[in-house]
Amino acid sequence: MDQLDILKEKWNTQNREYPQVSADSIKKMLAQKSTSIVKWLLIIAIIEFVVMSSINFLYSFLGSPDEFTRELMNSNFMKVSWAIHIVAIIYFIYLFYKNYKNISATQPTRSLMKNIIKTRKTMKWYIWYNIIGGFISGMITTVYMLNNHPLINELMESGKMEGHETMFYVLTFLILTVIYIIFLGFIYLIYMLIYGILLKRLKNNYEELKRMEV
Repeated sequence: MDQLDILKEKWNTQNREYPQVSADSIKKMLAQKSTSIVKWLLIIAIIEFVVMSSINFLYSFLGSPDEFTRELMNSNFMKVSWAIHIVAIIYFIYLFYKNYKNISATQPTRSLMKNIIKTRKTMKWYIWYNIIGGFISGMITTVYMLNNHPLINELMESGKMEGHETMFYVLTFLILTVIYIIFLGFIYLIYMLIYGILLKRLKNNYEELKRMEV
């Protein structure tokens, strides 16, 4: 075998090995980026939980000058709702932590892709849990307010709404519902701004890994 044949053999060997080495390097980099993203999802979720819990604790500790608000905050519905919310958020944080630990550069590409998809689904469930849960809680609170708020009771007892009670309740409920939907829409936009960017990056990592598998 002359020198030219030896060079051709080395070149062919290099051509066969280079794509595999490159693919492994890219996969490792994508895994590291995905791990970093999931870590930030976990950190942000924990910060959100701590901030909301602190606000609720301070509000309960300091109390409210409004007697109706105090009664509402101390109602069984609010206590049960808050307990369920705490359990749900802790469960989501556990899922985020589990997803964070599962993403590794040493795992097969398909497993890495599967864990990225699972993380994105968990994040979407988390967002929709907060939006839908907030809407349901708001609607129940609205009904409670319409039936128990002293100003509304005083208005009804004054006779000024006589013959229009049903219309008053329906219109008030609809107006408060629209206001609450707008508020939750604003919260959803904030979620999309904070979490949407990270989810988009995770999706890009998944698409890159998918192309490598083809």
